[in-house]
Amino acid sequence: MEKKIDIIKALEFLDNDYLLNASVIEPIRTGTVEILYASSECVYVKDKLTDVYMIVANDLELADELLNDYDARYPLVAHGDALCELAVNKLGFDSNVPCYQAVYRKERFPDVLGEPTMRLMREDEAKEAANMYHFDEESALKHIRRKMIYGAYSGDEIVGMIGMHMQGSMGLLEVKEKFRRRGYAEKMEKFLINKLLFKGLVPYCQVIEDNQASLALQRKLGLEISENKLYWLHKEN
Repeated sequence: MEKKIDIIKALEFLDNDYLLNASVIEPIRTGTVEILYASSECVYVKDKLTDVYMIVANDLELADELLNDYDARYPLVAHGDALCELAVNKLGFDSNVPCYQAVYRKERFPDVLGEPTMRLMREDEAKEAANMYHFDEESALKHIRRKMIYGAYSGDEIVGMIGMHMQGSMGLLEVKEKFRRRGYAEKMEKFLINKLLFKGLVPYCQVIEDNQASLALQRKLGLEISENKLYWLHKEN
């Protein structure tokens, strides 16, 4: 298929459901994705850092054709139910994770004072980061080296962490059990949102559809939740 790139029309198309598509719009704006196809009917991109594919489409026949070039070694993020169904039927996936997208479009928060204090995590804390979150120590170290994880501390003790996924969404939010129910998660996310706003970025995150606690936190902080869902599709091999 001939490669078509019309960024203006593509962004207008994506903006029809901004909340769902923010995770494609923002990487296009910041130049962190390779644009494989972009029109008023379909946008197909690949993250430059992780090779994760993302597709948004009204024209399912076009999407079907574009997915012939999909590399199954990497995840595919399909935006919307119909596109997810198409991708699953066409390619088969071992894992399908439906998520809502939450986007912050308000002013920065007042500076968060008191505990927990926040700072970038150090390389010697990679093991502790891995123990708190469901990734291995090597992955934790990669995030730390890219300055993508902030630790939260009570005195010298780490109480939790928050950071950025490689594709640009907020996440990695964990608070150790004994420090929960103190409002720490709310303070930590406010801190990260302010950091992103200072850099001129739009803060957004993806929340698994049945994670009611996280959805409640996003609403409390003023993030807007998409009506539609995106789907993280993976093959085990």
